Amino acid sequence: MRRQDKETHELPSFARYLSKVFDFRAGVARLADARLAPEIPPAAVFLAAFHGFVFRLPSFQQLEAELADPGLQRWTGAPRAFRDDVFRYSLCGFSLDGLEQMLVQVNRTLKRNKVFDSGRVQGRIVAAMDGVEILASYSRCCESCSERRVVVRKDGVKTERVQYYHRLVGCQIVHGPVQAFLALEWIKPGEGEETAALRLLGRLRDLYGSRFFDILLLDALYAQSAVLDLVQQEGWDVVISLKQNQPDLYQSAVRLFARREPDVRASEQRGGKSYQAQLWDTEGLPLSSADPRLVRVVRSEETVTQNHYRAGKLEAESTSHEWLWITTLDRQAFPADQVRRLGHDRWKLENNGWNDLTQNWAFKHGFLHACKHRPRMAAENGQRQPVANRGLAVVTLILLLAFTLCAAFTHCHSKLVRRNRWSTIEVARQLRRSVSKLPPRIRAPDCPAPEPQTI
Repeated sequence: MRRQDKETHELPSFARYLSKVFDFRAGVARLADARLAPEIPPAAVFLAAFHGFVFRLPSFQQLEAELADPGLQRWTGAPRAFRDDVFRYSLCGFSLDGLEQMLVQVNRTLKRNKVFDSGRVQGRIVAAMDGVEILASYSRCCESCSERRVVVRKDGVKTERVQYYHRLVGCQIVHGPVQAFLALEWIKPGEGEETAALRLLGRLRDLYGSRFFDILLLDALYAQSAVLDLVQQEGWDVVISLKQNQPDLYQSAVRLFARREPDVRASEQRGGKSYQAQLWDTEGLPLSSADPRLVRVVRSEETVTQNHYRAGKLEAESTSHEWLWITTLDRQAFPADQVRRLGHDRWKLENNGWNDLTQNWAFKHGFLHACKHRPRMAAENGQRQPVANRGLAVVTLILLLAFTLCAAFTHCHSKLVRRNRWSTIEVARQLRRSVSKLPPRIRAPDCPAPEPQTI
């Protein structure tokens, strides 16, 4: 008997899922850019870039080579193959509002379909917020770049050079099968990360409302009065790392906990590691001399044991760590050990968010940074000038849409993934290979050409 091919994922099933669940086609149709009467419509440019990220392609040059396939041209609705300069010219003037609305609609649909419910902690949805550096360069810069002076070694001599870089702050759902990014905020030149974080918190309220998530996990940088005022005003609870940036509270907590035995001891096995923790928990400590509000502080002394190979032998190695957190969570509903686990869950944004995007999605490639190939629009003086370069922000939002929708398709829809335990990278390979299986466009010589087949 003839052996049948093993069942795999194909682009039509992926497209049907996106259109049926997220109304993806309607969102794509509303996208626009700054070009005048373009031959390649904005929807085709977006779909090409979107599928490039779905296929995990690392550059627009490789995507340009893929677009030589007539099947992918028809799938994206492009009338012909186009080069990477079309991507630059279109995406640098793309509308950010349409992409952000698509991301918000996708996340609202995920919550409405109860995708986030499996990751609830004590019935609450948990999100984390942190900053990350996207790119750094000594030569290429744009009007939105921040600057810093860096000491480098060249030919054995230390010299100081100006480095240009971009940073942003992002908020991500950290529990559940789909760890979606809710929104991003770019850090402007000359401002700190906490300023952009406050701006992002205000935008999250406007985009999603106050009750889209319940608990926010933050780094020690955000242990500030302004952040606490805003989150308490919106009704969010927080777990914030406590370090020396709040010296009064830090020293008070350390002195207080040093005088007494731990309130509880805990142990757990996770990820091949063994954790032994001693926990202290107290309420009623003032935040600072300038802000006398009373906060709850949890301290954890942990011993982490894991096996390492030394000289060909497997040996257990133990390390000790100390952690402190500020939290607004109720002590009865969230005991100290629960706060400790939430405090460590903030690293999921680093590992499952920024690191995954960097290693597997070309997040820090620097797409369209400092691009001068931009559309021109009439200014107030009547002269046509290049539009503001939005290319880096546009490509980042397209990447986050691909990241979220691929995770939803893989973890919430695909039976093949559950049956065969395929990785998300394998699913991306299968979708890319399926382009060659798309049916050709067949029509009679006298019939008009059909409309392009897009998702």
